Amino acid sequence: MKRKLAELVLVLFFYVLQVSMGRAVCIGGIMPNLLVILPVVFGFLNGKNEGMFAGFFAGILYDLFFSGLFGFSALVFVYIGYFAGVFYQKYEQNEMLVPLAVLVAGSFSFGFLSYVGNFLLHNRLNAMYFISRFILPEVIYTTIVFVALYKPLAYLNTKLYSKDKRRMHNFDERNI
Repeated sequence: MKRKLAELVLVLFFYVLQVSMGRAVCIGGIMPNLLVILPVVFGFLNGKNEGMFAGFFAGILYDLFFSGLFGFSALVFVYIGYFAGVFYQKYEQNEMLVPLAVLVAGSFSFGFLSYVGNFLLHNRLNAMYFISRFILPEVIYTTIVFVALYKPLAYLNTKLYSKDKRRMHNFDERNI
């Protein structure tokens, strides 16, 4: 229970950072998507369910402020968390290339699907312009921020996990 509450607080903290500091760290009108980082990290480190949980709440918060299609970001972030969770326990926690690749793919697919939902359906057909001007710079900027935040988030994850694991270990010993 404490772990889920801590994840929700972390999602809320990243949301507040993105809303308040997002415009301050804007480079050329592009700001990093901090909320797409959490489903990737929690999915890769804790499995599909944790990635989907973080992705759902991050997506709902993203939809409240940034999106006109309510529920769309939540759905995409859930899939990103699920896809990151596929690699759970197949690679070590210190491995950064796999979650980095998942982040790049997820961030690009989120940007492209946002383009399809917001612009392509409204007859704005210049896809290469949107990809080169908005989607790829945001993916690169988010990737750079991810590299800086991965180790602290992984450390925080181990601290949260060790407390839960210790409690479960004590519970198992009492039942024997």
